[in-house]
Amino acid sequence: MKRASVAIAVALSASAGLSFAAPPDYPVIRRLAPRDIIFRQVQDSLSQGYQAERSGSEFPDLFICTWIASGGEDLFAVAARLSVPYEALSSLNGLSRPRAFSAGEAVLVPSLAGLFIPDEPRNDLDSIIAARRIEPGQRSQRITVSMDGAKRDFTFLPGARLYHTERSFFLEVGFRMPLPEGVITSAYGIRRSPIDGHDRLHEGVDLSAPSHTEVLAARDGTVSEAGEDPVLGLRIIIDHGGGLRTVYGHLSAIRVVLNQTVRSGTMIGAVGSTGLSTGPHLHFEIRLGGKAKDPSSYLPGLKP
Repeated sequence: MKRASVAIAVALSASAGLSFAAPPDYPVIRRLAPRDIIFRQVQDSLSQGYQAERSGSEFPDLFICTWIASGGEDLFAVAARLSVPYEALSSLNGLSRPRAFSAGEAVLVPSLAGLFIPDEPRNDLDSIIAARRIEPGQRSQRITVSMDGAKRDFTFLPGARLYHTERSFFLEVGFRMPLPEGVITSAYGIRRSPIDGHDRLHEGVDLSAPSHTEVLAARDGTVSEAGEDPVLGLRIIIDHGGGLRTVYGHLSAIRVVLNQTVRSGTMIGAVGSTGLSTGPHLHFEIRLGGKAKDPSSYLPGLKP
């Protein structure tokens, strides 16, 4: 993305032909907390916008603010603090994948949830979004944003979200199976634990395979943890950036070291039955922003 100036001039025109001028200077959110007055104004506008989505009523006027990152803040965490969908932040700021923000990076924050479709795509995701058709009667606005002396024109779709294929592309969910072969024996979701008999959420999937079968990295990333876990036994966690991680548990051996960079398909360990396990298998998880996701939504062909 381009680094935006703190002062940005914004001109908006509604699809009906009405136009108005925003204040010449971009308001700056100095703290992502209610004690910051600009933060509160954004929250009030977002709340009104969500109400308009639910009721089909008119959206409030769009305005944009700037927030300066200290460095290392995760996109999903920032979006959650702002109560704004990550799609709105990413499409406005030209992010093509999840990532942490750099120190001093100026991030544009919209006062409404929605998608910003640029007239001139900045990356492949922009091109994919630009290919969608705006249906007759769909609410939209034209917006021109000045960044570092250059202007970018967008079509803003209030209340819109990424389609499934767009979201998959953004999240880089091109995962591969972590085993050359394996049979799913326990799916993601609530199940009765084979260890203690209690019902609880199974945060991954279990893939049965012979002991010592190669375990492969499901996608490119960096080894963030590798060692013993009281439940998962020998375990590896790979950080794929942007809050996305994969977990590999009950291994018989670990073939990587902490902070090692791995490519998709790299052999990282071997199937085992360490930890709380009833037989050789791989426990595999996908976590986004610290929350477990159903791997069957990300891995091609993975079905119970």
